[in-house]
Amino acid sequence: MSQLVMGLRAEHTTTGDSREHRFSFHGIPFRFCSSSASLSSSIAAWVRTVDSGDVKGDVSLTAHFEHVSSREAVPVPLSPGARRVFSGTMPALGNSLRALWQCDVYRDGERLVVDVRDHGVLLIDRNRSAAAGHFYCPETMAPDRLETFFHYTMIELLKGKNTFPLPAAALEWKGKGVLLFGPNGCGKTTAMLSLLRSGYRYLGDDISLLRDHGPMQLLLGASPTIDVTDHTIEMVPELRTAGLRLLRQGAYRKSFHPEDVYPGSRGRSCEPAMILFPQVTNISHSCLEPLAKSLALEALVRREAHKHDADTAAQEFQVLSKLVQRAACYRLHFGRDVLDLPRLLTPLLERH
Repeated sequence: MSQLVMGLRAEHTTTGDSREHRFSFHGIPFRFCSSSASLSSSIAAWVRTVDSGDVKGDVSLTAHFEHVSSREAVPVPLSPGARRVFSGTMPALGNSLRALWQCDVYRDGERLVVDVRDHGVLLIDRNRSAAAGHFYCPETMAPDRLETFFHYTMIELLKGKNTFPLPAAALEWKGKGVLLFGPNGCGKTTAMLSLLRSGYRYLGDDISLLRDHGPMQLLLGASPTIDVTDHTIEMVPELRTAGLRLLRQGAYRKSFHPEDVYPGSRGRSCEPAMILFPQVTNISHSCLEPLAKSLALEALVRREAHKHDADTAAQEFQVLSKLVQRAACYRLHFGRDVLDLPRLLTPLLERH
């Protein structure tokens, strides 16, 4: 990556009609600016899920996305001491990101530099709680691709506020949180929909957030939409009849806002109570197998192996260890009764 990447200064070349958006993410005031209509639209789905009231005064996190004509137009090169810490298909934030973009990630002092190759460059400085993005031809990008870039930026900034991403689906039931961990194809989304349609509330699909404050941990609503395959749609009656009005075709998958199909299903926050590791089986009735906490932690750490710096990795390991100790852990053998999961899970959850 030759002569790339900007510093977080006043180098954002706005045209005088910059659009500013302020909103609160679970009590953290955030400011987003862009002079590009396409880039401004990248936060629309996100803002729908958070408390977007009138945020005035100082903000805690800032991001500024701009359109540039080419890679050469991105100001300020990497410093000589920058080192590449990752190159390939981004694996950190769920199935949709793995499908959507490849990148090269550099650690440059306190900055994280993400070269999204044909799409643009992200610069994230958690110490300064600020990020900048320069993108080529954003008007030609699929909306879900642009949303993904903002989602990634927001999540990296939140790490500086003791809020960490989990590669898991998350739901809430009467103040108790349920996490579903597992690779693509394990039945995670189907299990989540089975619970959601019975009154559970949605927090996240491929990515969830965990806020860690001393003795307290909270799961936070993080993902604006749910990604589904055609196979999943066929298994859920209300999705089969939803049609194009509710199911949006993205770059690779269809998606929908959960409250459009399940009114009142948007959750905000809750304490984690249960961790499930689904695996699809051919048995007639699903069942739960208690899982040793050491094995649960090993599985979580293995899924979270991709880290950009040792300090963050150590901090997140401690957060995951605390999560496993406080939550009940089970292996879910997911059978053919895919829509009857609440009958198995809810009575057990209410006892925890």
